[in-house]
Amino acid sequence: MREPAEQDGSAHVRAGVDPGRAASRAAQLPWLAPSADSLAALARTPGAAAWPLLRHDPGAVLLLLRAAPATTSLLPFPDALLQGPAPLEEALRLLDAGAGFVDWDQPATRPIYQAALAAAWRAEALAGPRGIDPTKAWLCALLAPLGWLALCAVDPEGTATSLVSPEPARHPPAPAPRPGRLDQDRIARRLARRWGLPAWLSGVIGALGLPAGAALALGLGADPLLLAVARTAWRQGPGHAHGLGLVGLDHRAEDEAALGGPTEAPTLAAIAPIHWQAPHSAPLLRDLLVLAIENRRHRHEALFGALEREVDEFHRTLEERACGEEERLQTAKLTALAELAAGAGHEINNPLAVISGQAQYLLGHEADWFTGDTEKETARALHNIIAQTKRVHSLLRDLMLFARPAAPRPAWADLPTLLGEVAASLGELAQQRQVRVEVAPAPDRFPVYLDAEQVRTALVCLLRNAIEAVPPAGWARLVLLGPAGGMVEVAVEDSGPGPAAGLHAALFDPFYSGRSAGRGRGMGLPVAWRLARQQGGDLRLDPARPVGPTRFVLALPYELPPGRERPDGTGATERHAA
Repeated sequence: MREPAEQDGSAHVRAGVDPGRAASRAAQLPWLAPSADSLAALARTPGAAAWPLLRHDPGAVLLLLRAAPATTSLLPFPDALLQGPAPLEEALRLLDAGAGFVDWDQPATRPIYQAALAAAWRAEALAGPRGIDPTKAWLCALLAPLGWLALCAVDPEGTATSLVSPEPARHPPAPAPRPGRLDQDRIARRLARRWGLPAWLSGVIGALGLPAGAALALGLGADPLLLAVARTAWRQGPGHAHGLGLVGLDHRAEDEAALGGPTEAPTLAAIAPIHWQAPHSAPLLRDLLVLAIENRRHRHEALFGALEREVDEFHRTLEERACGEEERLQTAKLTALAELAAGAGHEINNPLAVISGQAQYLLGHEADWFTGDTEKETARALHNIIAQTKRVHSLLRDLMLFARPAAPRPAWADLPTLLGEVAASLGELAQQRQVRVEVAPAPDRFPVYLDAEQVRTALVCLLRNAIEAVPPAGWARLVLLGPAGGMVEVAVEDSGPGPAAGLHAALFDPFYSGRSAGRGRGMGLPVAWRLARQQGGDLRLDPARPVGPTRFVLALPYELPPGRERPDGTGATERHAA
């Protein structure tokens, strides 16, 4: 003997009802309209405070789900959605449709609404202790009978008569079809797709009658835990909940296993009554929605505009700091080293002068005091002391030049002539090292306004560094690159391999040398960098190229000589034209 129909979830259609026509109309619904009170609350209530006022209205929660971006995953609904204009814009767009509203206080529809709301309360209570999102559980259980909710919107009386009689069906045929159940499932699946409901919700709605494994195999997107919570919440409902034909006893064991054992039906909370009024019939509701949309648009435009400007400013500042941070750190480091060098150089130079003076004094009395030294060993030792003190003094001079160079004394000079003089001054060193030194062709005359001696020293340091860096039979070259952007640049190129990438940060540090110990004092590049900065220019190492020379570039300020005109037609400054 079969169990009562309210336990096995069956449904049948009483005589005189045409479920096919109602199902077709329900599957084409533009929306399930919220009550006028819900829309007014959404328009007037800020942010998260609106959610408790909307969660009992199936039409309102569907409106929020349809207006939410596909990426929305935070539940309850985030303030950005509840405060934004999107849900109100969606409601205003659909308000003219007219269809889709249900008065859930009517006797024909109230049992279905009460069953859905009670299931939502049970699902929320079941979800929390099991680590399941309570709001997702609420929505899955509330909207599980989506097909029935839609049928109530198009034919409430006919839907009521489609429900199972609460009395046991004594002699139903064993394989009896269940048109109400079939219509509910089909309508729910179609509306979930048409309305763009999230996958976690549409997956549960479409898999209520399937094993969890089958739902996963079909790719319905159903979360097994959410599915088990929704089915259990509906299974614990009263007889009219079973009459909707959503779930039966088929998957009880599977759901209990997913939830960790049998569950007891929780005590339901009291539900505040809702005044169900069709939104299209509420006077001034449209005006309220339009005004709320405009206010939210202006507020969001102002907010997002300010945020966008702040983000743009932040990125600009970040780029500037990222680009200039390395240079600022390098400048600060070298400035600190310069201060240290100035103090140390002064302190070392004084005793050095005493040592050199005493050695020279002894040499002056060599004939009287070292008559027994026939091998001249004492004299050689004294000469060695004096030579080494001169070497240390030269090093200190370079160090002081780096630490505290003299103030520039600019004057007009011919830059090509200066390049030729620099190349000639290092001719002997280049010959010793078998390195060819070249000066690239340049204009016959290129006057520049700068401190010629400081620029000469900087170029000598750079060219010496190039000559010492290349192997025998290599070459080094001076190239005048010409004016650009108010600067004139001179490149010092060589055929050597260039410094390793990991050494670039220390190139301008005093006493740093990429060559082996005893070869180079490591002061050439720092002095050149310091003197370039003294002129208001800069020194850089150009990025290495697969085919091309190593290139250091000395950039110097460029001013027009007297009588020359700029491209804009203006002449040289009065100070230089005098």
